Amino acid sequence: MPYADLVDRLDGGLEPVRFGAFPDGSVDDYYRLRDGDSTVTSRESFAAAVTAGRDSFAFDHVVTDAGGQAVNAARQAAALGDDVTLVGHLDHSIFEFDFETVSMGVPARVRICLFETDDVMFVEESADLATWSFADLREAVDDVDDFLERDALCCTNWASLPDLGAAFADIEARDPDGGVFCVDPGPLSAGQAGDLLDALPLLGRAYDVVVSVNEDEARWLAEAAGCDRRPTDGDVVDGIRTAANAAGIVVHGADAAVAATPDGRVSVPTLDVSRGLTETGAGDRFSAGLARSLAAGWGWDLAIAMGNACAAHYVSGAGTGSADDLRAHVDDHRP
Repeated sequence: MPYADLVDRLDGGLEPVRFGAFPDGSVDDYYRLRDGDSTVTSRESFAAAVTAGRDSFAFDHVVTDAGGQAVNAARQAAALGDDVTLVGHLDHSIFEFDFETVSMGVPARVRICLFETDDVMFVEESADLATWSFADLREAVDDVDDFLERDALCCTNWASLPDLGAAFADIEARDPDGGVFCVDPGPLSAGQAGDLLDALPLLGRAYDVVVSVNEDEARWLAEAAGCDRRPTDGDVVDGIRTAANAAGIVVHGADAAVAATPDGRVSVPTLDVSRGLTETGAGDRFSAGLARSLAAGWGWDLAIAMGNACAAHYVSGAGTGSADDLRAHVDDHRP
C-alpha cells in the first residue's frame, strides 16, 4: 500500500525540488447563500428556490483568500519546502507569500457559494487574464528559460486563458531542457477539451507531460478522444493519454485517483475525511503534490498517494499541509 511508504518517506523529510506555477490568480470571497432566514445548503435547494420564483438571495461573507489554481499549487509546494516561483496575475495585496512571486496583471475576482458538497463559483473575469499570452510571461520573468526548466511546472486554468495553446507552441520553440510539466486545465468545455488534446503533444517534445483532472474534466477529455465510457475506466484513461501523447493522465475522483502511466494503470484510493469549509482548491493541491513528487523521482503510486494526501488534508479543513502535517494526517486516515 503506497500510504505506508508515503508515511515513511515523509518521516524522513523531503528533498526540495525547483517548482514553478503559472499563469492565473484570483481573489476569492467565500459566502454562505441565504434565502430569508434559511441558509441554502445545496445546489438542489438553490435550484428549487429559483424554480419556485425566488429572485433575491443574500450573501453572508465567510472569508477572503488568495486563490487561483496556480496560486493554490504554489502554496502547496512551498508548504512542502520546495523552491517555488509563482508567476501569475497577482496585482493585489492579498498575494503576499514567503516565496518568490512575479505578477503579470490583475487577478480575477471569484465569489464562492459554500454548499455542503460541490460549491458554486461566480467569476468576474480579468481582462489581463483573458488577453494573456506567452509574451507576458517572457516580459515578467528575468530569465524565462530558467523558469521553464524548473524541475516541476504546474500550468493551470486552460479554461480561462484563451491563448494557452499558442503559449505551448512558444514554449516548445524555445526547446527547454524540461522536467515534469503538469497541466491542470480547470473546468473545461467540450470544445476546450479538444483544443487541449491538440496542443499537448507539443509539450511532450520538451517535458514529461502529466495531465491532472477531476472526473468532470476527464469526461470532456474522454469525449474529445473518442471514448464513450466512464472517464475512470482503464481503457478510457489510456485513450486520453494516447490522444494527448502525455507521460501520464491522472483522474482524481471521489473514491480513488486513477492514472494511465508509462508503467501501466495505477489506482490509489482516496483518504476518507470529513469535509471542512470547502473542497475548492483541493485539486490544485493534488496537482502540486503529484508534480513535485514525480520531479523528485518518486514512483507513480507514491506520487499519486502524495497528491491524495495534499488534497485530503485541505478538504478536512486543516489547510495546506506541510510534510509533518501530511505524515500525521496520512497515518491517521490511511486505508
